[in-house]
This record gives sequence, C-alpha cells and structure tokens, in this order.
Amino acid sequence: MTALKFDFANCFSAAIGEKGLDEKNLAALREEIVAAVRHCNDTRGEGMTGWYELPYETEQVEKILNSAAAKKGKFDDVVVLGIGGSALGTIALRTALVHPFHNMLPNDKRGGLPRLHVLDNIDPDQLAAFFADVIDFSRTLFIVISKSGSTAETMSQFLLAVELIENKLGKDKIKDHLIAITDKAKGVLRPIADDWGLESYVIDDGVGGRFSVLSPVGLLPAALCGMDIEALLAGAAEMDEICKTEDFMKNPAALFAAIHFLADRDKNARLSVMMPYASGLKDVADWYCQLWAESLGKAVHDDGTPAFVGSTPVKALGATDQHSQVQMYTEGPFDKVTVFVGVEKFEKTLTIPSRFGTVDALAYLNGRTFNELMDAERVGTELALCEAHRMNMTITLPEVNANTVGQLFFMLEVATAIAGKLYKIDAFNQPGVEGGKIAAYAQMGRKGYEAKAKEIAARPAKNAKFLL
Repeated sequence: MTALKFDFANCFSAAIGEKGLDEKNLAALREEIVAAVRHCNDTRGEGMTGWYELPYETEQVEKILNSAAAKKGKFDDVVVLGIGGSALGTIALRTALVHPFHNMLPNDKRGGLPRLHVLDNIDPDQLAAFFADVIDFSRTLFIVISKSGSTAETMSQFLLAVELIENKLGKDKIKDHLIAITDKAKGVLRPIADDWGLESYVIDDGVGGRFSVLSPVGLLPAALCGMDIEALLAGAAEMDEICKTEDFMKNPAALFAAIHFLADRDKNARLSVMMPYASGLKDVADWYCQLWAESLGKAVHDDGTPAFVGSTPVKALGATDQHSQVQMYTEGPFDKVTVFVGVEKFEKTLTIPSRFGTVDALAYLNGRTFNELMDAERVGTELALCEAHRMNMTITLPEVNANTVGQLFFMLEVATAIAGKLYKIDAFNQPGVEGGKIAAYAQMGRKGYEAKAKEIAARPAKNAKFLL
C-alpha cells in the first residue's frame, strides 16, 4: 500500500505567524482527541456508524460484481435516480475513476461500458430534455436509490422513469431496466421492489446517505461502468487501519478534525475550503461539502444545550479557481482553512511544445510539462497563502486510482466522525434538512401533512415594500 500523505505544518504559527494555531493548544486537546478516536473505535458498527464496516462487506460486493459482469454489453446508459448522498459519491467516483470524457466517447472507445448519468435534481427542463433526447430506453438501465422510498425528488423521477419505460417498452420490461437500492425491510420502495421482482440491494440501517459511497449506492453504478470496486474498498480498509491509532499525531483523520476544530474555536476560521489540483478530484470536493456540512452544522450539543457549531465547507478547483476565488483567500477575512489535494503522479505526462523561444513570457514554458506546471501552481498558491498568513494543509495522493480514492473517502468520513465528538454533537443526524422536506410535502398535498399546510397558508403576506 502507498498511503496518501498529510501535511498540516502551514496551519501553525511557526509557519504563518500569529494567525496560525498554537501547537500548545493542539497538545492541550490531546485527551479530547484520544477520547474521540477511542469512542469511534469502540462504537464502530453501532447506531449510525455502520459505514465503518463497508470496506469489509463481501456478500453484496460479490452480487454487484456478478451483476455487472452479466450486464456487460447489454446497456449503453446507466441512469442513477437519487439526490444528496445517493448521488454525490457516485458523481465523484465517475469523475475520478473513468476516462475524463467517458460519457462523450463512442461505444468502442468505452470498451462497451455504459455511460453513467446521475440525475440529482428535479429541474423540469433538464429532465424533459434528458428523457427525450439522450437515451434509448431499450438500452438503458435505471437505478433508483432511496433508503426511505419517500424522498420526493428521487421518487418523482422514479415515477416518471417507470411510466416512460412502460410506454416505450411495455410493463413486462420494467424489471429488466430497473434496479432498486433501498432499506432491507422498511420504507416505500422495498415492497415495490419485492412485488415487481426487481433486482435490489440493501442500504444498511447504520449507513446514512452521506456515508454511503462505499455501499451499493456507489459501488453498483461504479462496477457497471468498469471501476475497480474491490480496490476502492481495499484502499478504505487500509486507511481504516491507519485511522484507528490513538497516537493522534500519526492519525490523519484525527489531525484533520482537530485542526479544523481548533481553527474554528481559537481563530474564528469557520470555512473549510477544499481545493483539489486535479480535475478528476473536483467532485470529491463536492461530496466533502455535503459530508462536512450536514454532519457538523448542528444547533444543539449532545446534552441538549445550544451549539450552533460547524465550519462551512467550500469547494474550489486548482488551478481554475486561482483566477476566481484565491483573491478572497489571500486578502479577505482570516476565516478559512484551505485544504489542498495534490497528486504526485498523473496518469499521463503532457509536454508543453517549445515555441517562441525568444519571447521571455513564453520561453520558460518550453519543454516543461503540464504536470510540472500544475504542481508549481499548487505550491505557488500554498506559498502565497503562507505569505498572507493564512492556514492551509495539503493531502497528497500518490496517484488518482481506486485505491487512493478509497483512502481519501474513508479518511474524510472518519475525520467527520471525530470532529462530531470534539464539537460534542451528533454527526449522524440532519434535523435541519427535515424542515424543508416537511414544508414541501405539505405544499404538494402529501397525506399526514395537513396541519403544516394550514400553518403555511396562515403565514402573513410578505411586506410589499420589500418586493420589487
């Protein structure tokens, strides 16, 4: 195993001056960090921590691999119907682990593997265009993902897909073109899947959506499109071993959590900017935004006292966002920890052509590589942030492959769990999400939400002076 590297030196005052953290404060937090790591180790697999066991799953993985092998060549498109945790991990896997333009390649250049589409929104224009113009239903496999089976966005897509399959192919073909991933026994989708004889997979009770990328939620579409899910899980298992240690100075997940906690508590640095310097990892940053925000943004502590805690995640992409966001990071408020994600070795080496050798502004590029330039851009931004006294850290992957992406996913999941213990909040619930869902159900007339509908109808009209 070649493990990812974690460099957190630039978060401390020795590197960036008084705006950095004090090493004494990290040392003083030792008992709390060790207690958090120990708690995560001791309770793994309990409650909503079933995701700890996903790297060691065998039964569903074998079923997924067999299904993918049996379906190879039968479908041109795989369409995931899901939102939030049922979508973001799969999108990140697609961006990282298949050809950068996989969906644009002709079938022969894809090796007969299907295109992968993730419909993670309910925009009517987008959905109508997709179903009308992008896919051939006779060569399309749909995967509907909802643990409860009542997620309005996903299930409205499901209803549309089922109707279109039935209209175009016939009712008897639905089970050949639809797979369900849902709860083992509960919820709306499970009896439908069973009654219709659908191929189906289980989201375990202890696996929440934002922690589900290494479950069938992410593994099934990944395997169907040729990704190495066994290597992905092996990487996660390898990182699991590293993150078990109570010697927190050797535990990247514990350090990631502790530094963010101290930056928030001691320096009012309440933004966590994840900035990969690899286009293949840009959607890992998007996935991280949900993981960190939904887990740590909480109004109450474990004991019920007010909390209102959590650092806000922000996504950026190097070098692209050097030309849009970095001005704010270097000269704006001292309220951020920037997390660079670098890559030691890209799959390809691309040389910059030697032209215009007498033009100084171009000659220095002659014969160098885009690989060198990308790394120089990352290090340059790191140095600029240090000179501006801004906290930053770097996670470095040896290369972007299934193993290292598995490591990265699992490290960030464990870091989130540890951060939850440091903040003394429940990192596995999401009560703030429910309010919007309930209001939407009421407005759409869902049975059981009549009182909320009346409450919404009784709200006073908005003041006209604030309306243009």
